[in-house]
Amino acid sequence: MIDGIGAFGSGEHGSETMMGRVLVIALALSLGVTGAVQAQTTEQGLAAMQARLQADEGYAGVFGVSRNGQTEVGSIARSDGAWPTDPSTPVRWASVSKMSTAILVFQQIDAGTISLDTPVVTYLPGTTVANADRITLRQLLAHRSGLAAELETPDGPTADALQYCGAARAEPGSDFFYNNCDTIVLGKVLEAVTGLAFLDLVNSRIGAPLGLTLTLPEGPRVEATMEDGSAEPRIWLSAFGPAGGLYGTIGDLLTIDMALIEGRLISAASLDTMLTGDPASGYAALSVWSYSPDLGACIGTTRLVERYGEIGGVQMRNFLLPDLKLALAVYSNDHRTTFGEVWQGQGLSIDLIRAAACGAAPAA
Repeated sequence: MIDGIGAFGSGEHGSETMMGRVLVIALALSLGVTGAVQAQTTEQGLAAMQARLQADEGYAGVFGVSRNGQTEVGSIARSDGAWPTDPSTPVRWASVSKMSTAILVFQQIDAGTISLDTPVVTYLPGTTVANADRITLRQLLAHRSGLAAELETPDGPTADALQYCGAARAEPGSDFFYNNCDTIVLGKVLEAVTGLAFLDLVNSRIGAPLGLTLTLPEGPRVEATMEDGSAEPRIWLSAFGPAGGLYGTIGDLLTIDMALIEGRLISAASLDTMLTGDPASGYAALSVWSYSPDLGACIGTTRLVERYGEIGGVQMRNFLLPDLKLALAVYSNDHRTTFGEVWQGQGLSIDLIRAAACGAAPAA
């Protein structure tokens, strides 16, 4: 399966260079200075984001920012008119779906029905998942379960995404290895302990309290351009499920972001556990990446939570700045858009964060 990434995970970030990146990030953090954030309206932030995206040749999609209880969302159409989107369009969240799955896990932890350090087999007796008697939920969330990536991408409907998972590549608790199977297994655990199908669980425990409804398409979708300019192959999102199948508007995603960092979805203790990054794993936390870079501009050094997603030609970028009560999200249906890495201190992603927070778009 083609799928998304986290800030310093595998995929386009490359786990093989993890240690080098950790050293670079650590140096960048040690040199950071704290800056005062200027008060800006969300309208100014959105306008600055739009200006920066329009300066990026070829970008098309939907983007938005939430701050101070207000959310603003905009869109830029493709020049070829294909796959039109606007702020009301439900879009593919890809691996940003993993964050919602993690929220559901921590809700069950808060309710006392599951525990982070309990083996999977406790909740899925008889499962075919390798080493289920030793893999814990914490290891699944941290991508340290030792499970391998999916065996293949199904070109057709799949009755159970778990059929493509289950094999081991390493011992539980060993090295970081980004994959979808970890989150697919978590989805099965959630269904087992709640008695609800994954999408019903999402909409009853996250959607309903926040006044939104998410979907998980059953049929194939084609809605983006690949890096070579061709249309993406048809993709069955049901095969990704909890790991990458959710659809919602950018406004829906920002609503969840703000509810999360404001403590309205999980307890303070669970939020702290979820958002604590591990320097040894490139600041991977539990389903997200979390670190405190110097973002420059009007921001300075502050905590940043990243969640990326890529399936087919779709790219998603979701950034949460919990201490500033600020979140932004960007959807692109053209894989030729180059976002860059925030920790490198330059590129589209960090420019968009600065635009959202400071209300002034840097030069492209």
